[in-house]
Order: sequence, then structure tokens, then C-alpha cells
Amino acid sequence: MSLSRRLLSSLVALSVISVAGIGSAQAAIHAVAAESSYGSMVESIGGDHVDVVSLLDSPDVNPHAFRADPKIVRNLEQADLVVLNGLGFDGWMEPLLKSTDGAERQVIRASEAGSHMIMADKNPHLFYSPQIMLATASRVASALETIDPDNADDYRDNLAAFQQSLLPVYGAVQQVIADHPNLSITATVPVYSYMIALLGYENRYHDIQFASMDNHQPSAQQVAIFTDALKQHQVDLLIYNLQVNNRLTQNQVSTAKEAGIPTVGVSAIPLHGEDYAQWQIEQLDAIDQALNQADQDANPENHG
Repeated sequence: MSLSRRLLSSLVALSVISVAGIGSAQAAIHAVAAESSYGSMVESIGGDHVDVVSLLDSPDVNPHAFRADPKIVRNLEQADLVVLNGLGFDGWMEPLLKSTDGAERQVIRASEAGSHMIMADKNPHLFYSPQIMLATASRVASALETIDPDNADDYRDNLAAFQQSLLPVYGAVQQVIADHPNLSITATVPVYSYMIALLGYENRYHDIQFASMDNHQPSAQQVAIFTDALKQHQVDLLIYNLQVNNRLTQNQVSTAKEAGIPTVGVSAIPLHGEDYAQWQIEQLDAIDQALNQADQDANPENHG
């Protein structure tokens, strides 16, 4: 074969490879999750077939103070699937969805998937309910089957695997209950309420928790009652949001520590890139350890 023919053959082969590469890249489903808690779940269900972008993926950002930018608009315009919390937690998403072109786009809200499991007080932190997360995952799997029916079996298998991955979360819940039954808990904001309910603990002082949410300012009376309750050790544990860093939260945590009440920080966003189950288990383990340490400090003679 002459040099020119060999060169032509090589060019044709390269062109075929390039076209195939473009085709495979375009075959990926583009998914956008408002928060990485949902993004992690979509990755678990979609596997290699789905390219996932989580808009809110840093634990250093307060979700209630988040602001969109042009890059987010582009991501939403290109998305085949969008997953968000709903119930006002990521309210900034709704106008973006309305203003971007997404006629073929599938949109899933956890607040709709788990509507029958939402607390009576409309607590928006739905990602702390494994039941609501699983209901949302089921809808994600169904949406992916609709978008990409050729890989429907993979999505069903991945959904089953995700369901199995939640079993250790319930195991960690049972461990905390077994070690520390019948506790009274409070929090700086109601971020952990769904998990507290799953633990079966009494969740006290709702009024100041909700008043502090969304950076609102609770009344002086609410602050005084809450502070006095901490000083008098009327609760067994204080949960605080790691992503809310203000003077009120700092004072509440300091007061609890001075009173000998264990404190545990949780977040609305998985830390350090953990998947959903890992994120939940690590925080439950932190609660168990904090309560164990408090018991040990209160009863050193029983711990050798």
C-alpha cells in the first residue's frame, strides 16, 4: 500500500474513532442535583450511564443563603434529569427551572416522592429521612428507565443495591437506641429532626429551632428560655448545624458544653465526599460516641 493510501486509511480510522467517542459521550444522561446528598444517590442509581452535577456540594455553604450563577443555568438547560429537595429548602431552584428550557427534562422533588412522610411542621430537611430518600431514589430509577430504557435492568439493580446500602443506617440507629434509650434532645436549628424522630427521642424547644432557621432571629424570650434549659441540663444532647456559623449558635454550643451536655455537629451536605449512607452512619456514630463520653464523665467509677 502506498504512503498516501496508508495515510488516508489512518485518517478514516481516526475519524471513525472520533465519531464513536463523541457518540458515547453524548449517550451519557446529564443529571443535576440541587444538593450533593441527592447527587450521591443519583450516582448510585445511575452508575456509569449518568453524569451528575451537584450544585450545592460544599459543607461550608449555608444552603439557605445559596445563590445561583450562569454556570448553574447552563447545567440546568443541558439536564435530562433534575433532582431537588423541595419544600422551600432549595427554593432558589424553582425560578431557575421555570426560566430554563427543559421541555424534555425530568424533574423529581423529594417533597413529592415522600409527601406522605413529611412531618406535620413541614420540616424541609427531608434528606435526613432514609425512608424519603428511598422513595426519591425509586422515582429516580423510574425516570432513568424512561430516559434510557436500554439500561433499565441496571437502574433496577442499582436501586436494589441502594436499598441494601441503607440497612447499616438503620443498624446504626438501633445501636444508638440500645446504648442510650429514652433521651430528650434539642437543636440549634431543626436540621436533624427526621433522624431524631427515627431514634424515637423527644425533640424539645421547636419554637427557637424554627425561629433560628433561614437566618431568622428568635425572640429574646425564646433565647432566654433555651439558654436556661441548657444551663439546667434539661436535655441530654444538643445537635447543631455545622453550616450555620453565627454568634447565637456559638453561644448555645458553649452554654451546653459548660453545662456538661454533649454536643454534636451535623450538616445538610455530606462532608468530605461521603455517599449518603456513609454520611448518615458517621453522624450517628458521632452521637453514640458523644453520649458514651458524657456517661463516662458523669460516672467515672463505672468505667474503670
